[in-house]
Formats: sequence, C-alpha cells, structure tokens
Amino acid sequence: MSLYRTVRSFIGRNFVRPFEDYCAVNRPDVYEFIFYNLRHTTRREDCGDAIFLQMNGYEDFVQLKRANDFALKIPLDFDAPPVKLKLAAIVHIFYPELADELKTLLLNVPTSLDVYISTTSPDKKASIEKTFADFGKGNVVVKIFPNRGRDIAPAIVGFRDVYENYDACVHLHSKKSPHAEKRLSGWREHLYHNLLGSREIVGGILTILSRDEIGAVFPQYFDPIRVSINWGENFFATRDFLRKLGIEIDSRHLIEFPAGSMFWFKPKALAPLLNCGLTFDDFPDESGQLDGTLAHAIERAFLFVVETAGFGWLKVDCGEKNFGMTPTLKSASPAQLDENIIKARHSVLKRY
Repeated sequence: MSLYRTVRSFIGRNFVRPFEDYCAVNRPDVYEFIFYNLRHTTRREDCGDAIFLQMNGYEDFVQLKRANDFALKIPLDFDAPPVKLKLAAIVHIFYPELADELKTLLLNVPTSLDVYISTTSPDKKASIEKTFADFGKGNVVVKIFPNRGRDIAPAIVGFRDVYENYDACVHLHSKKSPHAEKRLSGWREHLYHNLLGSREIVGGILTILSRDEIGAVFPQYFDPIRVSINWGENFFATRDFLRKLGIEIDSRHLIEFPAGSMFWFKPKALAPLLNCGLTFDDFPDESGQLDGTLAHAIERAFLFVVETAGFGWLKVDCGEKNFGMTPTLKSASPAQLDENIIKARHSVLKRY
C-alpha cells in the first residue's frame, strides 16, 4: 500500500477526503493526479489518440487522451434552419420535487414535444401530474412502474412501445447523488444545462442530431467525475449483456458512455437494445446500489449499441464551467460543423 493510501486510511475522513473533494470540484486536474498516481498505481500504454490503463483494483480500460476528447460547442455559432423532427422526452422522476425544474427545461425545446414520465408511487404520480398540468407543448403521460432499474428500466422496458412514433428523444431523470453530495454538486445542473439549457442549445443539438450518421448526443463529462469513466465493477456485466446482443467487447475497447445516463438519441440507434426483450424482472430491486447492476451495465453499453446499429455519437459542451481539460470545437458555419463532426467522432468498437 502506498504512503498516501496509508495516510488516507487513518486520517482520510477529517483531512484527506475533504481535500480531495475540494480538488475534485475546484482543481480536477490535481484530483486526477491524486487518483491515478497516489491513490492507485497506474501503468499507462500510449495508443495514439488514447491510453490503455492498468490500475490496481480496476479492470483494464482505454480512455481518450484529453487533447483528443473533443466536444462540439453549443449553441452553434451560426443560425441553422429549424429542424423538423418528431420529438419525445422520456423522463424518470423519482424525486418529484425536481419535476418543476424538469418541466422548465423541457419548455426550451423549440418545437412540439410529447413527454413520457415514469415514477414509483401514486402520490408521486399525482404530484407530477399537477406540476405538468399546464405543459402546453404536447401530450404528457405519467405512469407508475416497479422501483427497479432506476431510470434505465422504465425507459427501455416501460416505454418501449412509444419509440416507433418519434424521430428523436431525450432521456432525463431527477438525478441526485446523496453518496457524494460535495464532490458531485453541480453534476445534475451540468447535464441539464448541456441538454436543455436554452432554445439555442436544444436547437444546436437537434441540428447535429439531424445528420443521418449521428445517433446519440450527450454532454461532455462533468470534470469531477472524469476519474469514474472506467469499467468500475461493470465490465463483466456489460460484456455479458452485450454478448446477448451479438456484440463482443474486451478491455482493449474504448470506454465512453453518457455518464449519468442523460442524452439525446434516435430510437433507431438504440433498436438492438429496445428490441432485446428485457423485462423489469431482469433488474434487481432498488437498494441504493452504487455500481454493478444491470442498469449500470446498460449505461456503459449504450454507445456500443449505437455503433452496432450503424450510427455515430458525439459530445457537446456549452462551456459554462470548463477547466480547459478537453477541447471544444466551435462551428461558425454548416461546413465547419461538418468538419468538426468528423474531427470529434470516435469509436467504442475500435480496439486499441
């Protein structure tokens, strides 16, 4: 055990962990150094635009080099014509106190929008329906589903039959992180803002998603959670699940996923997942699990499914709180947007 980990085990609660929390929020570059070099012994192998990492206590994984982890800046820096797509929002609201915040965000969609909301009890359903009673952009459907699979199971099992009616959807949920409130403070706001923060932000995402080859768009990672972009306890569960879909992966594949499981997507890009026959019984009862469940595996499987369906994926970033850890590509014209899309695309199916 390293000296740092020894010290952390004795005085971590009162001294080291508060310092790490501070660095994660205010100096994520320092926090990454602590995580990779002091808390863990990390062996790195250069793979061109990515790095293969081997860490004690973690499954091997491949991550993009920061300089190659491109996101498209939104809003776009040019006036794009309105995009004509039939849209839906798939929303899981476990915490009804966040329903009004979600409704306000959904009102930023610059066209009609149907909303499908899942929750877990009659009282929550009544509260959510009251909040959305004056939502005027489209139909609102609120359903109660078993408290299994968090936001994932309701979306791919409970509302599986709605997707054939839409060209594109946004998947959201009432996110809280009680296990790490200080370190992850601002994560929900980061995701919400980069997906639905203004009409211009949404318009830019829809312009990107209107490209035939793009199947999913999600926010650039919230800096304090970058060290969590790995397999965690989920590699074997993800591998085994994808194998059932006919997709083979190993630790030499790039690990990228919409962390927090909020993103815009085309239903056709998730067809292999939506049509695989999962039921609520496939997911464990909710007991506050932090990792290792089928829902966590599916979160990490999304982009493998998107690529297998013949589509690509991209990250976006409005740059409101950017520590300069990754580059953001500005698009001042449709032609430049096309160039940036080519530059920003990576593949999780590529082996390094």
